[in-house]
Amino acid sequence: MAVAMAARETTPLRDPLERAERRWAAKIAVLYGALVGFWIFIQSGLPLRALFGFELERIGFLQTLNAWFFVLASAWLLYLLVGRHIASIREAETALRLRDRAIESSVNAILITENRGADNPIVYVNPAFERITGYPRADVLGKDPRFLYGEDRDQKGLEEIRAATREARAGHAVLRNYRADGTVFWNDLHIAPVRDGEGRVTHYVGIQNDVTEARTYLDVLAYQENYDTLTRLPNRTLLQDRIGQAITHAERYQTIVAVAIVNVDNFKLINDSLGYQAGDALLKLLAARIQSRVRSLDTVARLGADEFAITSFEHNNARAASSEVRGVLDAVGRPFVINEREVFITCCAGVAFYPQDGQDTESLLKCAHSALHRAKAQGRNVLHFYAPEMDARMNERFQLENKLRRAVDNRELRLHYQPQVDLRTGRVMGAEALIRWPHPELGMISPARFIPLAEETGLIVPIGEWTMRTACMDNRSWQAAGLPPVVIGVNVSAHQFSRGDLVSVVERVLKDTGLDPRFLELELTESVIMENANEVLLTLLRLRKMGVQLAIDDFGTGYSSLSYLRRFPIQRVKIDQSFIKDITSNPDDAAIAKAVISLGHSLRLEVIAEGVESKEQVAFLRAADCDQKQGYYFSRPVPAADFERLLREGRRLVFDEGPAAGVLEGL
Repeated sequence: MAVAMAARETTPLRDPLERAERRWAAKIAVLYGALVGFWIFIQSGLPLRALFGFELERIGFLQTLNAWFFVLASAWLLYLLVGRHIASIREAETALRLRDRAIESSVNAILITENRGADNPIVYVNPAFERITGYPRADVLGKDPRFLYGEDRDQKGLEEIRAATREARAGHAVLRNYRADGTVFWNDLHIAPVRDGEGRVTHYVGIQNDVTEARTYLDVLAYQENYDTLTRLPNRTLLQDRIGQAITHAERYQTIVAVAIVNVDNFKLINDSLGYQAGDALLKLLAARIQSRVRSLDTVARLGADEFAITSFEHNNARAASSEVRGVLDAVGRPFVINEREVFITCCAGVAFYPQDGQDTESLLKCAHSALHRAKAQGRNVLHFYAPEMDARMNERFQLENKLRRAVDNRELRLHYQPQVDLRTGRVMGAEALIRWPHPELGMISPARFIPLAEETGLIVPIGEWTMRTACMDNRSWQAAGLPPVVIGVNVSAHQFSRGDLVSVVERVLKDTGLDPRFLELELTESVIMENANEVLLTLLRLRKMGVQLAIDDFGTGYSSLSYLRRFPIQRVKIDQSFIKDITSNPDDAAIAKAVISLGHSLRLEVIAEGVESKEQVAFLRAADCDQKQGYYFSRPVPAADFERLLREGRRLVFDEGPAAGVLEGL
């Protein structure tokens, strides 16, 4: 097939037709020769005289008849043979047209080259070749296909193609080729030799498939496997490889490798206040700034969300690596401009060193994370180095988290209630529900240990719903028993607000327990309100419309913005115990407490003081016209059964200016 193409550029695939012609010509020659030989033999008269004893005259007559028979028989045989020949030619031509049409219609580019050793000129290309490469057929016939490679002659796949032509065998490679307009496309090339009757390679057939889209897709996947799509920094996978290379280098040259993990302080506030697009823009700027503060041989990677990692090596001591990380934190402290606004952030960082803190990639990352966790616990903009005792703290935290998860599943948590007393009548008006964890092995675990952990892990959401449901069930049961109705306050965390389903949770709990909404109070801190003020406002308006009471807890310890007291549908503010502790001895605390009480009343809000522990404090608060108090002076937080007994007995706080001030009395 290819030999005929080389000889006849305008009519490819002619070999089968030529072979058919030769076969039928040979058949005609053989048959005709046999017939003529037979005729000559008969014409000689020998067979007639020998077999039948015919005379010459009679033999002459028979020879004449034989001659006519020969003419007729020859004509008939020639007719049959030529007819068969013409039919076979037509069949071959039809097959050739079909093959030719298939090649011309192929979506893959097909080219045929003549084998001339070092040079392999093109003798045929199909229309798909013209479409894919942009080169007209007339411009490429006679040229070596190497022009498709452009200047890119050192591609890895070319060696396979060269080896295939040297060894006269089939070959395959994916190559970068260049179109007529100079654009690049990826060519999935298959070549195969064409041999003549003696086994010599006369031509090569090449089939080209444009796989640019597939190759681009694979490149994108490969990029995504190793790089962060937002910041275009290496991701964790590539970081681990780079750390491994740095360790290998450090082992050879006896140097130090530093692995630092950097985390943005309170990044959620950026997203909530400025929006996620601004948050993404900040991460891009932050990535660029971190890169600008490290050396070109160091690696900066994004591990996820607001966490980055720096791998620095070729240091002779830890001080040099530490100063580099410290420089990064200092640079981060400068303002970023986002949407024409200046945004200030801080970061914490944890650092671990090879070889003293870890001998492999995983251990270094683990130690750096431990150091980061310690830095975050100490505040903002803190740099902390790994120390072995951190592992014990991290393990303790891990164990406590597992125990807390089991406690939630096994219903180990309990609610205690701390009464809230009216400072005018001494009556119990309500209580705050406080979580307690009596662990079967560790005993009573302080809320200061497990509440922050619940916040970090998200367990505060199911714990918060359980607290609300249990408090509402207890309150409803007390009312059903005929006890005086009281308002039970339940703390709400930022996580419960951020989930967006707090209203539906409250509705479901109230419906399931049958409690009137006015006897449920949700307590939230100033920081919860200010983190996403607009969304929180909408949620609080819906809750207030349901009839639920709303209070600001720990007032004065958060953002201390007074505008939200006017904007938000709040009924009560709770003065933080830090201001109550020294109100009888510290004029500043006394002034603050009086100011909060006055401010609350001017906004038609009730004011309750937390942490009241002495009769002197009670006397001060009553003189300042504070509405209610909560604290050990009247009662510690008590189990539900004890609080029910307190209500049933009608106990109240008796006010007396004499020695008996603050005596509990049953009514």
